[in-house]
Amino acid sequence: MQDFPKLCGPNHKIGFTQLDRIMCFTCVKNAIEDAKAKRPPDCALSAEADIYACNAKLLALAGARIEAPKAVEFLGIKAEMGPLIAMSPSFGISLEQIKEKLKGEVTISQKSLLVIDGDVTIDGLILDGAAEIVGSGTVKGGTVKNSGKPLVAMTAEEMAEAAEDMKIRGYKLGEGHIERIEP
Repeated sequence: MQDFPKLCGPNHKIGFTQLDRIMCFTCVKNAIEDAKAKRPPDCALSAEADIYACNAKLLALAGARIEAPKAVEFLGIKAEMGPLIAMSPSFGISLEQIKEKLKGEVTISQKSLLVIDGDVTIDGLILDGAAEIVGSGTVKGGTVKNSGKPLVAMTAEEMAEAAEDMKIRGYKLGEGHIERIEP
């Protein structure tokens, strides 16, 4: 990609598209100690925060109200973490598709966890906690308020026994409740 401009002459008509970093590029390339000194850290925490931020931005652009992120720190690495939002491709793979699936008032608090898995339309939702929307059809309005499943630091004992994919995070989903919603 860096060599492409060298192929273009002064008479070539070219353009480019620029997106926020969270919308198109995030990586996990730095060891924990290296990540502490880098900006962005480009580690598990920053990559996961970027994915959640991208999904939150897509929902916000589709009309949802998303509460602002707050600072978190795990293993000495800091990141801004908003609601934990995961959306399967069956929900929508473009902003236009997501806009078609979001109706009415949708509000998601900063402490929330939302998993959307299926060809669903959300017609109003106030989420302050954790919810998993699974299946196909329309979810009509509603409020979900529960303890959620916050991110918590892993203990030294958990870190010693953890698989590598968890060791590079240093955090996990904590205890709590997640409400399953099926249209």
